[in-house]
Amino acid sequence: MYILGINGGVRSNNQDASACLLKDGKLIAAAEEERFLKIKFATGVLPRNAIRFCLQFANISMQDISYVVFPGITYNDITRILETYIKFHFGFCPKVKVVDHHMAHAASVFYTSAFDESMIITADLTGDGKSTTLCYGSDDKISVLREFKRPDSLGIFYSMITQYLGFRRDSDEYKVMGLSAYGNNNGAKNYDFTWLLSYNNKDGGNYSLNTDYLNVNENNRTPPRQEPLYSEKFVSRLNNKPHRLEDMPIDGYYKDIAKSAQEHLEKVALNLLEYLHEKTRSQNLCLAGGVALNVLMNQKLMESKFVENVHLTSVPGDNGLSLGAAIMIAKENGFKIDKYQNPFWGPEYTNEQIEYVLTRAKVRFERVKDISKEVAHLVAQRRIIGWFQGRMELGPRALGSRSILSDPSDKDMKDRLNRYVKFREDFRPFAPSVLEERAPEYFMNCRYAPFMAITYNVRPDKVKEIPTPTHVDNTARIQTVSKSQNGLYYDLISNFENETGIPIVTNTSLNVRDQPMCLSPVDALSTFYSTGMDGIAIGNYLLVKGDG
Repeated sequence: MYILGINGGVRSNNQDASACLLKDGKLIAAAEEERFLKIKFATGVLPRNAIRFCLQFANISMQDISYVVFPGITYNDITRILETYIKFHFGFCPKVKVVDHHMAHAASVFYTSAFDESMIITADLTGDGKSTTLCYGSDDKISVLREFKRPDSLGIFYSMITQYLGFRRDSDEYKVMGLSAYGNNNGAKNYDFTWLLSYNNKDGGNYSLNTDYLNVNENNRTPPRQEPLYSEKFVSRLNNKPHRLEDMPIDGYYKDIAKSAQEHLEKVALNLLEYLHEKTRSQNLCLAGGVALNVLMNQKLMESKFVENVHLTSVPGDNGLSLGAAIMIAKENGFKIDKYQNPFWGPEYTNEQIEYVLTRAKVRFERVKDISKEVAHLVAQRRIIGWFQGRMELGPRALGSRSILSDPSDKDMKDRLNRYVKFREDFRPFAPSVLEERAPEYFMNCRYAPFMAITYNVRPDKVKEIPTPTHVDNTARIQTVSKSQNGLYYDLISNFENETGIPIVTNTSLNVRDQPMCLSPVDALSTFYSTGMDGIAIGNYLLVKGDG
């Protein structure tokens, strides 16, 4: 049985359009629409191109699909809208099923975990009128223990801060997270956000957003237009200091606000965790929803005395709803769900297809016998090298298929990457990819971490050895790489270690600021020639600037 899960823009402000295809409960293809449209987040559209890819990959048509599943039970006339859309674009529409937004989040992470039972927290801005659910998963059942409705939202709280700091809501929250490390501890204490997002330790798990500081037309505020979520009273509470404009410098005040907001989010999340543990006595934790992209919060939850094991997928945000929705219907039909250990579910290109593109582009290239060894050698020479291999990752992180790689020991590399390759703010951190078995030597309390979903503290004696992916607070958003998951990438890092003694490369996504990650060889070439990368490996083909 084929089940197609989809998510996307039934309304103009819906984003993170994606599609995934299950066969008898097994994931076989998935992709995000933004990669095809070249528009980040693919707001306001349904995933036509991602659907087409899934069907083509499986060599089937829409007539072979048993169910199309969408997460969104509160949308008016949603079944008819989807039936009309799918029939118009694909000539036929299977039976449409609609599931709850937050239950799809929960299903995407619990049923793909290795846990027989687990606490589950889903948190985002909003979905089907809810913003947070506290659940318990046991065997084949997920029970909701507590839920919070909009506007009592961790996502709205963090988005308000994001906008105030001069960034875009539903887009740039990760910048606030990165900026928070630059705040001053003493300064941050001056901006306790309990007045905005209160929580009660005695009434475990309870929190509330003070709507006096929320714009009265908040429900009509859309991400594309970026109207403020917060009211003038919010600004007056912050000493009447106006919000930072996008092109303004970021002074110490705004850094302290970021630090205080981040710490407050962590406190509220820990309060929710304590309540959930009290109710379940579980020490396993599954996290999903857009707030689960906050890797610093995830670290605090992981380090809590209530947690022994943590699981996230590579797509905790709304781009993972298509997976969760499809899984829910697969479970209804009695299928077993595979554990989520592999993020590589998107398109791939053969060497013949790659060579055709390179030849037509009239660029100088070389076919290399051992591409991982050659690229490792170039990275060891402190070159910045693109890496385009195999099936595209699912989710917002580059995990070794669509990456830009560099030497983690070069103290000047962070500035080179930000200034000449990524064209982005200088405070933003980079991530390390590390051989799985070597990770504990460099990172404290390190566990299996294949999806860059949690930060870990860099061991004090290793900070100077890997300055590029070590953030100013001495944390790193690591990716552990195993031979079984991605053999070619593992070989590259191993070859780099043979030359340098360091089992780590710095890994950032193969794109530039405000652009989605590269989908195709054409995208990879465009990004290569429009940035300061020194070379790029596309399949077995190597291009190096200045050669010849």
